[in-house]
Formats: sequence, C-alpha cells, structure tokens
Amino acid sequence: HGRAIRSLGMAATKDQAKSASLDYSVYFSLVSRLDDDNDKEAGAMFSEAIIDGIQRNPYAAWEWGMVNRVAGDYDAAAEVHRLAAKAFEEIGDKPRAVISAMDQGIDLAAGLGESNDSKDNGAKLTMAKKILEDAITSDINVEGRDVELLQRVVAKEGEARIALSGVLWNSKEKAGAEAPFGEACSRLDDLNRDYREREQERIKKGRMPPPKVKRLGFSIDDIVGADEASCSRFKNEKFIQEKLVWPEGLQAKVNKFLTLK
Repeated sequence: HGRAIRSLGMAATKDQAKSASLDYSVYFSLVSRLDDDNDKEAGAMFSEAIIDGIQRNPYAAWEWGMVNRVAGDYDAAAEVHRLAAKAFEEIGDKPRAVISAMDQGIDLAAGLGESNDSKDNGAKLTMAKKILEDAITSDINVEGRDVELLQRVVAKEGEARIALSGVLWNSKEKAGAEAPFGEACSRLDDLNRDYREREQERIKKGRMPPPKVKRLGFSIDDIVGADEASCSRFKNEKFIQEKLVWPEGLQAKVNKFLTLK
C-alpha cells in the first residue's frame, strides 16, 4: 500500500500520503532488531527501533521521506532523508547518501514559511541553506562504476541548486540566487549533452541499448536521470510535480525566481 501511494507522487492526496507514511513506520518497527517500546533519545523524532529499521533498509527509508513530503510533513521528511543518507553512508553507498542528503535540503526548503513564528522561520531558513549548500558540495567526491547512478546524482544536484536559488531569492538574497542557478544550468546541460553523445556513439558502433527497465516510480533509482535533465524543465509544472515531487510552496518560490518577481 505504502509503495503504491509513493508511486503516485504529488498526485496522491495528503490523507493517502499520511496513511502510507504510517505503513512505512510500521514496516520499520517490524524489521528492526529492537523492541519498539517507544524509547526515544531526547529531542529525537523517531524511536530507536524505527531508526534501527531505517539502517537495515535505507532504500525504503528514502521512499518514506518522499511520502512524508507529499503529506506536507516536511520536518519528518527531512529527518527520514537525513537518516537514510547516514544509513547509505554506513554501507559505503556514497551516491545514494548524497541524493538522500540533497532531498533532506529540498524537504527543508519546501517547509519554509509554514510556521507563523518568524524566529522559527529564520532558524529553518538558515538550516535549509546550510543543508543544501553542504549536500551540493558533498557530491564532488562521488565516484563509482555505475554511470547511470552518477548521472542521477548530478541531476539531483541540479535540482538542489535550483531549490537553493528559490530559497535565496525569497529571503531577499537576490544576488546570491543567481550563482546556484547558473551552475545548475551549466551542469544539467553538460549532463544531457554527455548522455546524447554517449547514445550517438552507441548507435554509430551498432551496440545494443542497455535493457530498458520499466521504472516503477517509487524508488531512489527511479529519479530523474541524464535523459530528462535540463534547466528549461524547471519551468514545466508537470515535470516539477510528477518527476521531482515538489509541493506548491517550493514551486512558487522557484517560479518567483525564474520570473524575477
């Protein structure tokens, strides 16, 4: 049930997403090696048992973060993505750790302005900027033999940079908003060009295309890759909602920047 709702992306209702989120939390309690007696560290959002469950399956944890984003629970989404990043890091999966960390930043950006407390909003703004900036720079050392996975890291980095531009623009740091956007466009265009060149080379040499696995739409491995990455797509509402799973508030922030309002 949880994965079926997750694969709907922003087409799911908030109630459906909340119900799916509950399913994921039950799953993590069940796979945990600890008894779920609601033992929580001071200030922790989740029990020790759920955190242990996340460490056992960071793939499902990333999905749970996305479901929380659709449900509008941005703090929970960010915390789950932070824990997923940590769990991926612990098994030596740097690319997926970086993707999860960038999604943590995007969750925080999505939640900005939700609170009526200006002090709370100020603290969240500082945190969202820091998490996005740190995650963006952390992908410099990402290496591996899985070309498509590395392409997805670069595509996610472009998404994180554009979210950062929207955040900076809306917090009146207009001069600072241009740089991440310019860098995102240049990186995404390079990525797409590299993909097209590889494809042309493959066709010229008569090599078979890699088998096309139908994307189910719920996994960290189903996110946007080199074939779909481009700066212009961030003006396309359907792409942003369906592929990136951005809520309206974050779309509005980036739109203001793109239209210089």
